[in-house]
Amino acid sequence: MSENNKAIDNKDTEEMTPSPAVDLAPASKEEVEAVRKRLIEQDKTAAKSPERKREIIKTVLIIFLAGLLILTFFSNTIMNKSLPEISTDTVTSGKLTERVRGSGMIESNQSYDVTTDGNYTIDTINIKTGQEVKKDDVLFVLNGSGSEELTAMEDDLAALELEYEKALLESPADFAEEKRAVRDARIALQQAIEKRDSVLSSQSSDAQAKEQLKKDKAEAKRLTTLQTKLSSTISAIDMDDYSGAAPELIGNLASMLSNYRAAESAYTEAYALYSQAVEEGADESVVNAALSDAGSKESVRDQTKIDYDNAKSGIRYDLAAQLASTEAALEAVNDRLEESAEGSIGDGMTYEECVADVEIKQNALDDATAALEKAQAADKVLTQQQKLEMDAKKKKIDSQKAEIEKRKAKSGKVEVKAKYDGVVSSINVQPSDTTAPEAPLAVIDLAQEGYTVRVEVSQDKAKKLKKGVKAEVLNNWNSSAEAVLKDIKNSSGSSGTKTLVFDITGDVDSGTFIELSIPCGSGNYDTIVPKSALKSDSSGSFVLAVKSKSSPLGNRYYAEKIKVEVLASDESSSAVQGSISSGTYIITAASKPVSAGDQVRMQDK
Repeated sequence: MSENNKAIDNKDTEEMTPSPAVDLAPASKEEVEAVRKRLIEQDKTAAKSPERKREIIKTVLIIFLAGLLILTFFSNTIMNKSLPEISTDTVTSGKLTERVRGSGMIESNQSYDVTTDGNYTIDTINIKTGQEVKKDDVLFVLNGSGSEELTAMEDDLAALELEYEKALLESPADFAEEKRAVRDARIALQQAIEKRDSVLSSQSSDAQAKEQLKKDKAEAKRLTTLQTKLSSTISAIDMDDYSGAAPELIGNLASMLSNYRAAESAYTEAYALYSQAVEEGADESVVNAALSDAGSKESVRDQTKIDYDNAKSGIRYDLAAQLASTEAALEAVNDRLEESAEGSIGDGMTYEECVADVEIKQNALDDATAALEKAQAADKVLTQQQKLEMDAKKKKIDSQKAEIEKRKAKSGKVEVKAKYDGVVSSINVQPSDTTAPEAPLAVIDLAQEGYTVRVEVSQDKAKKLKKGVKAEVLNNWNSSAEAVLKDIKNSSGSSGTKTLVFDITGDVDSGTFIELSIPCGSGNYDTIVPKSALKSDSSGSFVLAVKSKSSPLGNRYYAEKIKVEVLASDESSSAVQGSISSGTYIITAASKPVSAGDQVRMQDK
């Protein structure tokens, strides 16, 4: 250490070591302020030194780099929190059964109304809707008519009897009716004679017309039979079911269809063996052999299908042409038959019939003349017309008396019983209601006759369905109802829809709605997606696939729009066709709307 330094150190030591003689009295404010200023000056001097500046720069740089590192590591997490979170599923391949859904109301195939023959008051209702009843079960108990109604009916009877008695006292007629009858009978006889003579003169021409009429009827019958045979055969060809077709019209279509189905079955079995070999990891030679066999059988199947379709198309075209020609010929024959009917050959009567008619008219004239003579000679009060009127009045009086006696017999309690076994479909009255004759008190379905449901679907969907297919009842809580497609009819409401008619069996009630799921057929598809992944816009259907891109901080995910065409659908999935393959991840749900090109965040597993 140099002497100067030692001197400085000694001086500092001397300054820091208090002298015993120093006065320790408190420093004044001026002294304290002077010390504070001296210290500030010392700090400024130290800060301006190069060493101090380097320390400050180093500290700031460290803090900046640390902050940058923290932001880098957590930027991905911060950004992900703002991105829409998505759920995904993969595109699969396999078998899919397309279905058509619809609903309808269950209707009974046959029912009957429970009615009464008069006015009663409902006393007791022994049934409820949906209840099974047996024949002769008491359905209702009624109170019969009261004394006031009987009194009114008896008053009506008295009025009718008084009117009848007055009619008996009327003056005798002047025989005008009898005279008119004789005149009309004479005119009718003259007309019959003229017709007989006219038919006799035209009998020859009528014979020729009748012969032609006979031929036309026979031709119409033949053409109708041929039309029916052609129509049923064309329908059989369209349905690929030749059980109802005319064998002489279909050629060898039935055997060609059988050959195609056999080839299809052979190909399916061969392809299944190939798939099994691939799945089991068989030797390459085995796999190749199975693939070759499947390929050859597929070619056989395809050629068989082409041959069958060509033959089917040709025969159907020929039969359609024959049907059109037959219908035109039948229409022409029917027109001739209508003209023959309008012409009324022989005025509808033969000569022999005209002769018989003349005899009848002659007898009628004789009878009318005899009646007039008898009426004039008889000393009676009433004419024939008055007698008929009196008979009608007497009949009305007798009917009123019988009704009064019937009401008297039913003035107490009346039971209404079931005519047949069945199920109560509806009840139309309440206790204390008054019944009306023939007004239905209730409706009872004949359960043994079965139930029907009608479902409206579009024509495109109806084309995919076949009669006899069994539909699944979706709201069948007791699992006993079954629905089988019986018929497909044109809808009465809209030209673009069809009505599906189903036979319903099991524990069901008429008047209730059921929802049906009808299978249209199955097929194997290369790309199957969940229905929740399908979207559509003005350009058609599409899905949003997940595409990943690498970055220094990891993979980032983006939504990519892929247009697809929907080939078939079931309850939860759809088979599609487009630039998409099995195993592709597609978006099925998102926490917020997602568009093509948006960055997304995969759902945490």
